[in-house]
Amino acid sequence: MLDCLQLLHFHIGSQIPSTDLLQEGVYEAAQIYSELVRLGANMKVIDIGGSLGIDYDGSKSGNSDLSVSYGLEEYASAVVNAIRVICDRKSIKHPIICSESGRAIVSHNSILIFEAMDAAAPKIPAINQVNIPFIMEGLSEDARADYCNLSEAAMRHDNETCLFYADQLKQRCVEQFKEGTLGIEQLGAVDGLFDLVTKMIGASEPVRTYLVNLSVFSSIADSWSIGQVFSIVPIHRLDEKPTVKGVMSDLTCDSDGKIDKFIGGLTSLPLHELDNGSGGGGGSANGRYFLGMFLGGAYQEALGGFHNLFGGSSVVTVLQSDGPQSFAVTRTMHGSSCADVLRMMQHEPELMFDTLKHRAEEFCGFDVAALSGSIARSFHNMPYLELASSCSLTALNNGGFYYCNEEDYNAALVESGASEEEQWSYCIA
Repeated sequence: MLDCLQLLHFHIGSQIPSTDLLQEGVYEAAQIYSELVRLGANMKVIDIGGSLGIDYDGSKSGNSDLSVSYGLEEYASAVVNAIRVICDRKSIKHPIICSESGRAIVSHNSILIFEAMDAAAPKIPAINQVNIPFIMEGLSEDARADYCNLSEAAMRHDNETCLFYADQLKQRCVEQFKEGTLGIEQLGAVDGLFDLVTKMIGASEPVRTYLVNLSVFSSIADSWSIGQVFSIVPIHRLDEKPTVKGVMSDLTCDSDGKIDKFIGGLTSLPLHELDNGSGGGGGSANGRYFLGMFLGGAYQEALGGFHNLFGGSSVVTVLQSDGPQSFAVTRTMHGSSCADVLRMMQHEPELMFDTLKHRAEEFCGFDVAALSGSIARSFHNMPYLELASSCSLTALNNGGFYYCNEEDYNAALVESGASEEEQWSYCIA
């Protein structure tokens, strides 16, 4: 059967940062290939499996897992030369070389767009709001000494020493609280003092937490599982300078459902104030604020599951065109509904709906038609947050036609003959 063996396939990883590491792996594979030929195998093809990386952070560095120090031509040259050297040394016919560079092919072809629904900023007290006598009550001798040292350093304008004693005072108070010798009100006051000190000496800027309408586990799985960093930027208000720093928290109840690592080693992202009352100023339409995650075409949605019962996002296919806008929406696919997610968890949404409806009829004692309709819509909607809107913009999964009123939509629906699964409200998710 050795004469039937024709192909050697290997895979050293899909994000190899430098051609030196790439060639090292290819040299070894070429040695194995030449040995198989020597043993009588009818070898013809080497499949290197991939390894063509993506420059996620723009640094073009060979020492980072987020970048690569080579281009496509350098990649091909490194592979071909490594195999040629070994084959020529062993007087072996050059093989056909195949590459399966999936990450490099598809990463650029997907953009995840999501909305920031709200933002929470830490509340730092003003200096006249810090009740020093109250803080001093119940402090240990060591904690009191830390406060005195902090005060003296502040008088000398010694910022580094201020930060040291402020942090040490906070840690001592946390330990006292754990032991039960310090009240929660005093611990909160010490936290406020620490935040005030760090703000006044410029050691850190307040970072807001933006609540985003997605599940990290379903849509950006690598961010959670392996710490992959993606390019995330606002996709509008680009003519306004971002004025605050923010991290992102998703809708799940999991403490890992956050994004606090960004390109360039940043632990926060420059963002704009929200218009919805949670941050003030700005100029986005209707107060809505959308962000985009780029270079996520490889693996993210495919790896995502139904953690916390959040399914995949809706998908819009956009192609280049010769039209005035240079693009065309060619296909729309609604994301998983609440009913879809429940079925994936081996529940029966139809039975659940009937049970809820009967219980409402039994206990409410009045016409529950409106309530039943609301429950039915809840099963049909996606499990993500939905903003109340008067807009009835809807879409048919028939080529990306959109309608701005319900009458036009219903007329088009009848004419198209679309099934219930093929129609969806663009405003739902």
